[in-house]
Amino acid sequence: MQEFLSELGRRLAEKWFSLLVLPGLLFLASAAVAVIAGQQHWNDWSYLIRRSRDYAADLDKQPAVTLVLAAVGVLLAAAVVGLAAGGLAGMVQRLWLGDWPRPLHPLATRLTHRLQERWKNCDAAAQNRISLAEPDRPTWMGNSIGAVRTRVELAYDLHLAETWPRLWLIMPETSRNEVDHVRSEFNDAARLGAWGLLYFALGVVWWPAFLIGLATCLTGWRRGRTAIDGFSKLTEAAVDIYGPRLARTLGFGSGNVPLDPKTGMLITLLARKNT
Repeated sequence: MQEFLSELGRRLAEKWFSLLVLPGLLFLASAAVAVIAGQQHWNDWSYLIRRSRDYAADLDKQPAVTLVLAAVGVLLAAAVVGLAAGGLAGMVQRLWLGDWPRPLHPLATRLTHRLQERWKNCDAAAQNRISLAEPDRPTWMGNSIGAVRTRVELAYDLHLAETWPRLWLIMPETSRNEVDHVRSEFNDAARLGAWGLLYFALGVVWWPAFLIGLATCLTGWRRGRTAIDGFSKLTEAAVDIYGPRLARTLGFGSGNVPLDPKTGMLITLLARKNT
């Protein structure tokens, strides 16, 4: 048990350092450069080096206890910034998935209607590039997830939101790990996008941070699209492959034939409990 707890503590410490402290230290270093250089000396490296040497000389005059406390304070500040980025990542996910806050609902509605018109007035190949089903969100990622729900309901009369937890319980561990992996990649992409937004804010003090934020946000967004695409495909594949097993487990079929709308409706009614 002691070895298990030690290993668990080590892994948690590594995760804490890699997800919170290390990116936070990088951001704090960028913030220090921004404060020292400012907009006036944004590309004056000699000025930055000279000021940094002055600060280092001042630190050398401080007692060891002060330096230790300062180092601890920097680590704690880095962790706090990392936690802030983690909280902001949830907002990034909502924006990417089209679940926008109330003040943006009118804009979301207009963008969704525009996508719906484009989707209806183009050929099949162009439709698939927009969404595999009629769009109901203002973003590609949101429509990618929504298309899975729509396609499963049309094919099997199965409401995915209610039946997915039951399907998850009977899926093999390897399949669940695949889904967890792409979901984790999406979380990481959103966290990267959140860091990009923080660098955007830093650009108010030092404009090159805008470029760092832009590159970081674009990278996170691209990774998020890739992860959502994989997540959507795996989710729909899980319904196709393990749906018959779920029907058999619930007593609605033999499990040897694909799902049909009648069986899908029975599973949905059971999951909803007449609500």
